[in-house]
Amino acid sequence: MKHILAVLLAISIASSVAFAGPLSRPYSHDALFANASMGLGYASFENADGERSLIADGFGVKLHSKFGYYVVQDLALHANIGYVMYSNFREARYERPIYVDYDFYVVSSVFVGAGATYYVPEWNNVFFSGALGITGYNLNCHKYSGNTGLKAFSFDVEIGKDWWVGEHTAIGLSLAFNSGDYWSDNDGVFRSSSLMLLFSVTFN
Repeated sequence: MKHILAVLLAISIASSVAFAGPLSRPYSHDALFANASMGLGYASFENADGERSLIADGFGVKLHSKFGYYVVQDLALHANIGYVMYSNFREARYERPIYVDYDFYVVSSVFVGAGATYYVPEWNNVFFSGALGITGYNLNCHKYSGNTGLKAFSFDVEIGKDWWVGEHTAIGLSLAFNSGDYWSDNDGVFRSSSLMLLFSVTFN
């Protein structure tokens, strides 16, 4: 997880150094847009296929990155990539309604999509952000390890505020919600959601 955050931050910083200075005005939302965030909160996951139910709900960790360009002042279009790690994973079979902890070490999901971020001009760096994309799930335990191969259509929405710490750099706090849902006759239901408080660094 630390390596993922480092890569996201490196991409954002490199992009900012290479492009933001000559193309954007100081303390403004135009030209290049790059954002990297990390936060904590609540995350839930469920897979039910008619024979068993796997769930995780509780503490979660989220990493997220956006990279794009302001198409007009204060409105950026961008690509998104996010990572969520879940906790408190357990399993129940339908003939045995009590959930049993099967020692799942890692349950995680990766979100890939595209969206937009808008800074409200009159609201002193308050922004709204949203994205549509696909979430894939990964399980790692003594029974199974690897990508499940299943992907859910997902959306991600966020509201927050930035504070300038340089001519092109801002730090921020935001509240983000993500939800995904997948269903098929063979694999049952895969669904997940998260509500996270994020700390971010943004380059404009």
